[in-house]
Amino acid sequence: MRYYPLLLDLHHKNCLVVGAGTVGTRKIRTLLKASPKHLLVLDTAPFSTKLTRLAARHPELVLENRTFSANDLDQKHLVFACTSNRTLNAAIARGCQQRNILCNIIDDPQAGDVVLPSIIQRGDLLVTVSTSGKSPALCRTLRQELDCRFGEEYEILLDLLGRIRQAMLPLGQDSDDNAECFRSLVNSSLLAAIREKDTDEIRTILARLLPKELHPSIGALTHDLFPSL
Repeated sequence: MRYYPLLLDLHHKNCLVVGAGTVGTRKIRTLLKASPKHLLVLDTAPFSTKLTRLAARHPELVLENRTFSANDLDQKHLVFACTSNRTLNAAIARGCQQRNILCNIIDDPQAGDVVLPSIIQRGDLLVTVSTSGKSPALCRTLRQELDCRFGEEYEILLDLLGRIRQAMLPLGQDSDDNAECFRSLVNSSLLAAIREKDTDEIRTILARLLPKELHPSIGALTHDLFPSL
């Protein structure tokens, strides 16, 4: 296994994207979802209207119409080389390696440290698929299959489990007891009840599996799971 899988918190990180074409724009949009501290984007061509509008809504996004300079790597934590110039992309890769900066190189993935997986997102649930850069086509196919597999019910289930976790912490129960409770919830018919939007069944399951101390809170835990109902 060449690549070590991880999820990276960018809230206090500075990022750089060189090249704002179709691929670069996709990287920019995904990066903004992770709320980096600062995102600098460089391109010698005029920026698209979509990107300028995006920058107007995101103060952390800075667009500069100019060529790349080695100094642009200063204080950066993650860099994407997305230009159509292989020589420039290779130079960015070398600069990042010299400074120990994580980088993704669009036309030569193995020249960088990072390959990006396909992502299926349901709220805080992230499912990622990677072929280590060997077959983007297979990655897309697998992503499409998983996208059908994981519906919005998984987002709602995870949200509910998060609420339950916060409610259970003050009880001071043994960690093994908590773990067993969550295993029971995950292995129950709770997901199916959420898929069917059956709030009565959801509350019945919770009353059966949650500690008695939380029974008075079941209504509060579930009252807004389905805002449209």
